[in-house]
Amino acid sequence: MKKNNWITVFTAILLFVLLGLIYKTSMVKTIDDAFFDFFVSVRSDALDSFCLFLRDFGSSKMYLSFAVVLLIFSIIRKRIWTGIYLLITLLTARLVVQIVKGIYERPRPAAMYYVEDGFSFPSGHAVMATSFFLTLSFILIILDTNLLKQRKIIQVTALAIILLISFSRIYLHVHHFSDIVAGWLVGYVWYSICKNVFIFLHERKQI
Repeated sequence: MKKNNWITVFTAILLFVLLGLIYKTSMVKTIDDAFFDFFVSVRSDALDSFCLFLRDFGSSKMYLSFAVVLLIFSIIRKRIWTGIYLLITLLTARLVVQIVKGIYERPRPAAMYYVEDGFSFPSGHAVMATSFFLTLSFILIILDTNLLKQRKIIQVTALAIILLISFSRIYLHVHHFSDIVAGWLVGYVWYSICKNVFIFLHERKQI
């Protein structure tokens, strides 16, 4: 991993640890409540439906379905390890989410729009969306070098989808904003670790 990447990953880890220490403070609660208040102010039936769609679109089952399709595509392109890499990233990211949630055991917001099980910190949807779409954008360019020219568009699209899925969780009152930020940090760190392990093995012709 390049030095700049190490610094970014280490910074993300430090920020997550810090957030895990202060999410119960009045300052963070004020910020969380401000985001709740904003989304309540713009609530509508159309947004309700859209955010419920994003809930299902951003589920682990949907990501695994996409990953299987990409695995088939990678086999066709004779780059099977790219598909396997995405599957491993997703499965291990989900495991990381469960472990970290169990460490913090933060209850979900009291006023949820529907019943959601499990703990709140970090947001699993934010973690999975971040790790999946960042990994997917990286893999697409590997599988088809013609997409290299569209790199910026692919990356911006990936970030936009991550933001939409993440903020829909606040809109539905199943996560605090601080849960979402924590999810972004965990998702980015895990994406970076898996990506650099893949690059390391690939460069040494292990895969």
